[in-house]
Amino acid sequence: MEWDRDNDLLSRACDELIEQNALLQQEIELLRAQLRRHPTGELQIREARRQMGEWQEAAHGHTPLPLAQQEMAAF
Repeated sequence: MEWDRDNDLLSRACDELIEQNALLQQEIELLRAQLRRHPTGELQIREARRQMGEWQEAAHGHTPLPLAQQEMAAF
């Protein structure tokens, strides 16, 4: 019974995190669209992509989470 309760709590926590992640992704898309409308927005996006690549290399070969890879591909 205790295992079921713990499992239920974990399941609800995961569901909440998934919902929060979806909201954050929407906010990121809105911010990215606003940035692109700014005269130097594309330059800032390219610079952020370059920095992310450097941080990946500095991670000593550690692979990023799949979501992080998707974010880089979205840029």
